[in-house]
Amino acid sequence: MLAAACGGQTPPQGHDAGPGQDAVQDSASPGDAPAPVDGPPQADAAAQEDGPAATDGPVQTDTGTGGTDGGTYRNSLSICWTDATCQRVMSVAHGGAWEPLSLTLPYLSNAAIVKAYDLGIDGVKIDVRVTSDNVPVLAHSSPIEPYESVLCSGWKIEEKTAAEVTGCVRAPSFTEHFQRLDEVLTYLRGKMVTQLCVKRSVDYQRTIQEIHALGAEDFAFIELGSAAELQTIIPTLTGADTVWYLVNVADRVAEVDTLIDVIQNPRAFMYEFDPTIDVSSLTPNRLHPAGVRSFTYDSAATLSVAKTQQYFEGGYDVVSSQSAANNVQARKNVNTARGISPP
Repeated sequence: MLAAACGGQTPPQGHDAGPGQDAVQDSASPGDAPAPVDGPPQADAAAQEDGPAATDGPVQTDTGTGGTDGGTYRNSLSICWTDATCQRVMSVAHGGAWEPLSLTLPYLSNAAIVKAYDLGIDGVKIDVRVTSDNVPVLAHSSPIEPYESVLCSGWKIEEKTAAEVTGCVRAPSFTEHFQRLDEVLTYLRGKMVTQLCVKRSVDYQRTIQEIHALGAEDFAFIELGSAAELQTIIPTLTGADTVWYLVNVADRVAEVDTLIDVIQNPRAFMYEFDPTIDVSSLTPNRLHPAGVRSFTYDSAATLSVAKTQQYFEGGYDVVSSQSAANNVQARKNVNTARGISPP
């Protein structure tokens, strides 16, 4: 299963391009599932995972506390995520803990994001586009695909206002709506790290502005589609030097040398590889010594605990999938085996 470049215009292939809706509801819609607001969401069954982590072994620096917002590895990039000496592996929910054809848990919906948090996921991946009135919103496709919203099918996000976009109901839900990035980041603060897949490079600047405006530098990072974007686009953007980046290397392993030896941007803390790439030697021998962590996304409709665990044990520090519960269990298995607590 190959990971598509984040900045691409084509929806990911396979299950993710099917009924997955880039939807999070409009917080103003009565009767909708919990919207991203400052108050607490529904009860967090996994809240205990936010406790201090063990310092197991001489290179284990994951203390579980001390982030910019006094956070933990679940909600602060300064805890383990940007520390290549940290032995903890972590899980990311691609679009939240969504379910195919679900009337209540469509892709990227508020409900799917809340469920991912309740399951104990460390981070959530969300898609970002910018509207005609310069407001970042959660959206995958432009034009909007029929499987994302029947009534708004064919709309181009960049040609519509934020009010128009957030009024779109996400298929197959009757209640979940597209929503603004600022609302989602406000909800996610103190809960989960956030991977921002900005669909158009022209929207990087506006997204960086939003991260700074909301003080989200310690829990939100931007995915870049290539080393070239890190080298040519990012240095030209205001405020880009204080935001963290994941660089999608995909199967272009030779880009690792360019990133580490030529570009040398210290804010590029993690590289993403296609799940077919063997990083068993690359991660400990090349990436970690350079202060970089490894990441992969498997787009399988259902990714088993065993397969997810295989990625972790094969050298990946972070695994993203559409099977949130299985991802969390695999993470717990590996961290437990490494003597890391809580797992």
